[in-house]
Formats: sequence, C-alpha cells, structure tokens
Amino acid sequence: MKLLVVSSVGGHLTEIMHLAPLFGGHEVILVVNEEVQLPDYPFSRVYRIEHAERDWRQIKNLGQALAILEHERPDVVLSAGASPAVVFAVAAKLISNARVVFLESAAAITVPTLTGKLMYPLADEFYFQWPALKKHFPRGVYCPVVFGDG
Repeated sequence: MKLLVVSSVGGHLTEIMHLAPLFGGHEVILVVNEEVQLPDYPFSRVYRIEHAERDWRQIKNLGQALAILEHERPDVVLSAGASPAVVFAVAAKLISNARVVFLESAAAITVPTLTGKLMYPLADEFYFQWPALKKHFPRGVYCPVVFGDG
C-alpha cells in the first residue's frame, strides 16, 4: 500500500507521526508545508509545498496537490491537519481513488477545529480523540492517540 501523509509542521506532524508504528510494510511519502527537521522515519520521498494560510496560496497548494497525487497515485491520503489536509482531500476526490483518512487534533477537546469541520464531509474515515466530539462527528470514530512513552 502507498500512503501519502500530509501535514503542516509542528504539532500536527508530531501527532500524525505517533501513528508511525502502523505504517510498517507500506511505502510512505510525506508532504509538509515548510522546511522542517524531519521525523526519524524512512520516508520514500518528501515533498515540501507552499505554506498557505487562508489566502490565495491555497490555489497554488491545490495545483501542487494535484501534481503530487497524479505522480504518486497513493492508496491512502492520511492527515491530522491543518490547511494542507483540506487541499489534498479535495484534490484526491477530484482525480484519484485514494481513501482520505483524517485524525482530528488532540487539541480539539470539546469544540472541533476548522480543519476538522472541513474534513468531516471529505474524509472516508474520520477519527477524533476526545469523546465529547462525538456529537459533532456522529459517523466518526473515537480513537485516542497516546502521546509520550506511556
């Protein structure tokens, strides 16, 4: 299976990399939106896209997402946010058969993030980490990710 992990840098990337033990045996490609020291993981390839906020650079990101998806043809697009998640989910729905999987941020305890709200209708699988979010994401799955060494 080819897995395209899409993330903004910082906490979102840290969260998604806590799922790395599940990546074993799969080809994993990373997309980040800034230059950053990469996590210690054997990614097949790393793409760096433009850092876009809620501005015109989202259009540039959409073009970058379409090109990466066309080139890589992943089976799954996985993200925990933020902005790049939405752009890649839209692009995936437009041109690929990739399943879109989203993990809502652990920082969203009682109120969903904007990215979570946007991703919920786009994601084939949607996970949240706090039980209070079930009312916001009724078809989502409660799945807390444990951080740290235990």
